[in-house]
Amino acid sequence: MVLIGAHTFAWSPGITDAELDPLFAELTGTAIDFVELASYDLEGLTPAAIRRVSAASGLPVTLCSGLPGGLSLASADANGRRQAQDHVRRLIEFALACGALKLSGPIHGDLSQPASAPSGPDDWQRLLDSYAALSHDLAQCGLPFSIEPLNRYQSSLLNTLEQTELLRQAIGVDTVGILADLFHANLEQGNLYNDLEAHRSGIRHVHLCGANRGPIGRCHLDWPRVLRWIAGFPATTLMSIETFNAHIPLLARRTRTWRQLGAPAPEIVLEGAAYLKQHLPGAWSP
Repeated sequence: MVLIGAHTFAWSPGITDAELDPLFAELTGTAIDFVELASYDLEGLTPAAIRRVSAASGLPVTLCSGLPGGLSLASADANGRRQAQDHVRRLIEFALACGALKLSGPIHGDLSQPASAPSGPDDWQRLLDSYAALSHDLAQCGLPFSIEPLNRYQSSLLNTLEQTELLRQAIGVDTVGILADLFHANLEQGNLYNDLEAHRSGIRHVHLCGANRGPIGRCHLDWPRVLRWIAGFPATTLMSIETFNAHIPLLARRTRTWRQLGAPAPEIVLEGAAYLKQHLPGAWSP
């Protein structure tokens, strides 16, 4: 059975050391197999604290991040691109230092505001050039690194699995793959289930959620088909449940989540993990 993780955006807009102990205590003994720590700027988060709480709880960690402060790997400004590349190197170093099993996220464009114009060939080439500059770092670290395409309302640079597969092939590093997010894919893919299956070999990480980031198994998605797709991955594959807490103002603004999505965000994660464990091959009971 694949391993199911809790993405910390259900609890925090950017996880910090002060939040680790209560969060890991809440997750210990549940259907959660690992914790996906989400932070773009890494402020208030240290590798030592992560290693301590991970070891004490027995819950491994992964790192989910992006580019803060308007940084973009496709920026027309050369200095801005270098700053973005340096931030990716910082993310890699941090992930290695905290013992993360993988690093993933929308690590490509500016996340500080919605896209206001389509990206063009020059943007794409600058993105390729930035990842060419990072390819040695990605290969040397040996850490699985997954790039997440976002929906059209959040990015004009990478929207689809097909675009991200082209980027993955251009980077040419075995550990680099696609992060397939069900919410974004449900908006952008022309044939969701066929496309997920077609890109299985390039997918290294998955964000699971209901169609609107709400509860798993209760929405219009064909969950028997999604479950069969999930079950086709190796048993060591890590997939996390990502939803957003609308009651945290900063997180609500960043993710445009203005209402509770059918249940409190932590409940969506915990009950979603139990649902997946109960419906995927392999026995599990709470």
